[in-house]
Amino acid sequence: MLDLSHKQDLAWLAQLVADLREVAPALQPLLVGALARDLILHYGYGIRIERATTDTDLALAVADWQQFAVAREALVASGLFEPYRDTLHKLRHRKSGWVDLIPFGAVERADGSIAWPPSGDDVMIVTGYAEADAAALAVLLPQNCTARVVSLPMLAVLKILAWKDRHLHTRGKDAVDLALLLRRYLDAGNAERLYAELLHVMTENFDYEQTGAWLLGRDARAAMLKHSARFETLVASLEAVLAPELDPEGALALVSQLNAHDPGKMLGLLAMFHTGLLGLDIPAAK
Repeated sequence: MLDLSHKQDLAWLAQLVADLREVAPALQPLLVGALARDLILHYGYGIRIERATTDTDLALAVADWQQFAVAREALVASGLFEPYRDTLHKLRHRKSGWVDLIPFGAVERADGSIAWPPSGDDVMIVTGYAEADAAALAVLLPQNCTARVVSLPMLAVLKILAWKDRHLHTRGKDAVDLALLLRRYLDAGNAERLYAELLHVMTENFDYEQTGAWLLGRDARAAMLKHSARFETLVASLEAVLAPELDPEGALALVSQLNAHDPGKMLGLLAMFHTGLLGLDIPAAK
């Protein structure tokens, strides 16, 4: 468990989680998105965050759309949450601002997407959310409140799939978050694993960030293997995104959004993540 109970500037988040659980106790929210990134990297390990976030993204495993509708109606009826126009997924909490609700589970279609009722025209990809939920990290917040937060390896998975789904109209925010994960994974409590698991790569040509990117990919693979009944399908979805983006002769759209100033470096980090994701050993340093 990551203990952030002493971070009093997170009291608003503890109140949000407590309010949601009080009104809709059947749901077990999973904190995803940029706030999950901030909790682990910034609050947990002191890593500087360049892209701030003002929204709270909560993924909810539901049995059907009726359960989601009933829970949403209860949240609004409680007076603790206000609706935003006719947008089903967005509410405003009394203290913490905007909250985006992301249902997944039995409401998913065969392609891993959800289609918001009643029209079904608004489609969102939620592939990987079930696995992220199963591999959730427990984070202790102020007021003795425990929140379930997506792990960094599964956050990387979600970011890659989200980038494919929406990078043309989100100004590369998913790529920015992915770049931070690739570069700083060892700094997020994993550096000591170099000596326990990767001593053989500690040569004079050792590359700290590339090793971290590889370990992030390997850990993502391990999490999916452990928690997914659709492991091959999930890896194939990631491969469909990564393979063309790793082609040096291709458009390199993802790499350019990861870091337009040093695409070569980011291509190397993404390639190392891909190597770990496929279960391949880390290449020997040259």
